[in-house]
Amino acid sequence: MNRTILALAAVACFAAPGAAAAQRDGRTVHANDGASNFVGGDFVYAQPQGEFGKYVNGAFGVAGHFLHAFDQNGVLAFRAELGYLIYGERTARQPLGGGALGLIDVDVTTSNSILIGGAGLQLMAPTGVVRPYLTGTLGFSYFVTSSSVAGSNYGSSPFAESENFSDGGFTTAWGGGFYIPLSFGARAISLDLGVQQHKTGDVQYLTANSITFNGSSAPPTVAPVRSSADYLTYRLGVSVALR
Repeated sequence: MNRTILALAAVACFAAPGAAAAQRDGRTVHANDGASNFVGGDFVYAQPQGEFGKYVNGAFGVAGHFLHAFDQNGVLAFRAELGYLIYGERTARQPLGGGALGLIDVDVTTSNSILIGGAGLQLMAPTGVVRPYLTGTLGFSYFVTSSSVAGSNYGSSPFAESENFSDGGFTTAWGGGFYIPLSFGARAISLDLGVQQHKTGDVQYLTANSITFNGSSAPPTVAPVRSSADYLTYRLGVSVALR
């Protein structure tokens, strides 16, 4: 966590000289530029921690957020966020069925994913071109494993899908980051670099080894893992001001 904060600070220091050149009539243009509402999108990497790290190596995905500032400088804002992460996926090619169906191969893809969401507050530095911020939200982490069947040809779309297992838990998240301005005006855009700590209580989920195939005559065995699910998310994205 400390290394991440230092890395973000270093990026901000390198970006500050170029961003500082963004002046309007001799005054510094703030990242929010007087706007009250913002939307943002991020690429996300999740690093499992504790018990969760014993079963999951990592996860990649996307996230979005909405902000409503309570003051002109955006110091205090309401924050709502939603994200989707994939922490495992595997594809197996096998016959569609017995008899004549055994002549047709299909790809069965099983994906392990997490839907994350939360709402809370954001506190941002009142002035400056590069503006650090802190966040705190209450929300959820919803774990889903599903399988889909598609033709074995490249680019084939799934024609059947089923949910194998799902479970969710209450999640608290807090963290921070930096907004670095990229453009100004009616659609002010800022680069968003951030990190969040997510803590989830006991929850059940499937891993790459949780499904055992028992041959064509018996259904697979599903063995979920139960543990806390704590993880860090590292975000790289943009925030856009709405008028």
